[in-house]
Amino acid sequence: MLNIKRLPNRVRNYLHQKIFRKIGANIRYKLMFLLLSVMIVPLLILIIFSINVSQSNYEKEVISSNESRIVLAGKYVDEKLKESDKIVFASLIDEKLIPSISQTNDENVPLNFSTLNYIKDKLYSIYYRNEHLDRFSIYAKEKSTVYSITEEDFKVSKIANLKGTNWTKLGVNPHYLFDSGGPEQNFSLTRSIIRFEDRKIVGGVSIDVNWNIVDSVIEMLKSEKESSVYLLNKQGQIVYNPNNNKAPAVDFKKIIKQINNSKKNVYYLKDKKGYIFFQKAFNNQVTIVKVIPKTMIMNGVTKTLVYAIIIGVFSIILTIFLSIFIALRTTKPIIQLVDAMHEVEENNFDVRIETDRNDEIGLLEKRFTSMVFRINELIEKEYKSEIATKEAQFKALQAQINPHFLYNTLQLVGGMAVAHNAERIYRVISALSDMFRYITGKQGDMVLIENEIEHIKNYLYIQNQRFDGKIETDIFVEEGTEGYKIPMLTIQPLVENAFNHGFEQKVGNWKLSVEVQKVFDDIEITITDNGVGIPEEKLKSLIGQINNLSQPFKIKGSIGIKNVAARIGLYFGNDYGLDIFSEVDNGTQIVIRIPAKAQLEV
Repeated sequence: MLNIKRLPNRVRNYLHQKIFRKIGANIRYKLMFLLLSVMIVPLLILIIFSINVSQSNYEKEVISSNESRIVLAGKYVDEKLKESDKIVFASLIDEKLIPSISQTNDENVPLNFSTLNYIKDKLYSIYYRNEHLDRFSIYAKEKSTVYSITEEDFKVSKIANLKGTNWTKLGVNPHYLFDSGGPEQNFSLTRSIIRFEDRKIVGGVSIDVNWNIVDSVIEMLKSEKESSVYLLNKQGQIVYNPNNNKAPAVDFKKIIKQINNSKKNVYYLKDKKGYIFFQKAFNNQVTIVKVIPKTMIMNGVTKTLVYAIIIGVFSIILTIFLSIFIALRTTKPIIQLVDAMHEVEENNFDVRIETDRNDEIGLLEKRFTSMVFRINELIEKEYKSEIATKEAQFKALQAQINPHFLYNTLQLVGGMAVAHNAERIYRVISALSDMFRYITGKQGDMVLIENEIEHIKNYLYIQNQRFDGKIETDIFVEEGTEGYKIPMLTIQPLVENAFNHGFEQKVGNWKLSVEVQKVFDDIEITITDNGVGIPEEKLKSLIGQINNLSQPFKIKGSIGIKNVAARIGLYFGNDYGLDIFSEVDNGTQIVIRIPAKAQLEV
């Protein structure tokens, strides 16, 4: 590890000023240094550790995989040998076999011919039912005759001397011969034929089986290219060498004692020249052995080490680039955010940070942009509110008329109309008086729908008198909606617009309807007229300006509509407001949507 205290003062000062101080003062360099340390140091430790344990792990892997294979192979070989033994045993279960081979009457030619055909048929049937048989033989002891069948043909031969044949060791127990004597690479299984009456051995049955019956399991065992598989007998001789007669890398005769004396759950030995995996079969008569040279394991370890070094170098390079990339990607938006904060400090509230990140930094950027937008919106709203307040104060000064004086005067005129029997004049003055009382009352900004509708009825009565019954009106209020509240003077400006703009140039009768209905959790108030309608371009402009109330209204005669839309948005939010539908010469329909509330919730 670098010891700074032992370095010369000049070098130490240079490192402190140029490197350590720069790292300490910059979060980007801190993050890069931390990422490099966290990723490279464990990687180097892992590479060193892998070099130390790779050989041991590779050996364990080879041992573990081959132990399971050798156990399966042993079971397979044992099964195949037992199947071969069953062929011999099954041939003995024949009640005609013993009389056939015990027949000594050579003078009876027809009888001998029949017996010969029976033995011949039996040999043929067993031989051709089992494809791995090289030879099937029946020995008649009393005749000293052997009946055998091979791939070449059926053969009958006399035996004067049993020495060197399978029949020399006939006894009560079966005789198994596994040796390395011939090039055929097969084994022999022999059983005695015992006459039931006197328990006398009258002959024997023998088969020669080719070792290729176990080739499939040997191919399974040869999972490594350099490995070899052999079959040994109890003396350590190779009885089957499927490796193109390649000589084994170890001397089996020297280690056969270790194999024969091994414990039941031990399946391998470690020799100087390699690993020897083995499994006994067929009552320990045969041992299947797999040899893996030590050079192969070392080659595998060497390849592992080379791959580890290559991967390590590649990982270090990738780590360096990734640490630089992550550090830059992490700190760049932070620096951008700091710059944006400086702009806000300079009263620039038009700062926007565009980002497509969804992590914590992206969330911080979005929240900052939203906060600045909200601050700007609040400042603008406060500014507009202040202007609107001053404007309202100015208009209030202009219209400073005592409402009680006006109401009392209208009552006086109404009384004079009654005194002179002018009922119609009285009705008009009474309606106008109620309208002024409603407008100048102190009921607050929110009123009941039934009060607003009553005000509309008074307004429509006056208009009907004014136009001498030319207008046909229809007011419908759904039962149960009267008790909900609505901003005061919401409906009248829209009804007034119908007279000022819809009916002004209308020829024929005028029709106007007002409907109040509850639709789910909303109240919908629909004002419909059959006036001249609104041209398409003007309608689009009108709808656009209603949807953007922050801009000044540019359409003449639409201040009432804007005022109603703005008040609904102020009280209930942007989800509520006005919808306008109009066709030229067919009339106009305006739908007011407000929430169904019994009282204003602030």
